[in-house]
Amino acid sequence: MGQILLVEDETFIAEMIQDALEERGLAVKSAHTDRSAYALLEGEARSFEVLIADVNLGPGTTGFDVARRARALHPDLKVVYISGHAAHLQKQGVEGSVMFPKPFYPDELADQIVALMEH
Repeated sequence: MGQILLVEDETFIAEMIQDALEERGLAVKSAHTDRSAYALLEGEARSFEVLIADVNLGPGTTGFDVARRARALHPDLKVVYISGHAAHLQKQGVEGSVMFPKPFYPDELADQIVALMEH
């Protein structure tokens, strides 16, 4: 399986999600800002199988913007958004993306990511 790019601005949440994914044997790279996500994507977009992006990344662009750029570089990338506000997925989300609403248990998200990668 390929790597996962996790884009979450809240360090504690990112660490919990990354731990849950790594416990399932998945390789994860984390970015805490849109800029660091873009840098990782520019360098290694094809190495990622899944993008998990928080919709609200604080100042700068949104998780929707990160996903659009990621898909421009890697059209087959699977995209999962995490957010407490799922209302804008249909309008702003990339085609075929999934919304995983907050709050959630990191283990639940990790199980869904494993299923998505196996599908």
